[in-house]
Amino acid sequence: MKKQFFILLGVVGLGLASCSKEDDVTPSSLEGTYNLETIALKTKVVDEALEEENENVASQKMYYTFSADGTYKTNAYWSIGEIATDGTVSTGKYTVKGNTLNITYKDEDLGKEMTQSMQIKTNSDTQLVLFIGLDELKDSFKAAGTGLDPFTKAFLDLFLSQMVQFEYTLTFKKA
Repeated sequence: MKKQFFILLGVVGLGLASCSKEDDVTPSSLEGTYNLETIALKTKVVDEALEEENENVASQKMYYTFSADGTYKTNAYWSIGEIATDGTVSTGKYTVKGNTLNITYKDEDLGKEMTQSMQIKTNSDTQLVLFIGLDELKDSFKAAGTGLDPFTKAFLDLFLSQMVQFEYTLTFKKA
């Protein structure tokens, strides 16, 4: 459950700082279908040892298709507690500014629309690597906190106050 919780948090989880191409990423350069291959997660909370996990998720066949018009579709859903695919295809909007990807989606557990920022680390002809660090995670949860019931907001605030390190890397293979 803890692993699934962190997986979701990372994608809450779907923001970006340096790219393998010299030019900034544009919607047209991001256009295409990407299959999620691996998830790497490093987390550290107060008074706990650093935890590292690397998971090959290619068999789950999760994908994102980005269109040049700023829309995307995916068969993956991200929500607190899990990352999964149930065969349902959903759509949303995304923006790219510099090497930051902002994906807007509906969080099923929180019941609200959210935006996750990720750093685009690699955007090549064969691979897309996205990274969510602690700052992106905090920004996303702070934005999510508006309009939440007091208990859920307090839980998110407590969680973030205990987080010392968070590195979530999603590696996609271009189809």
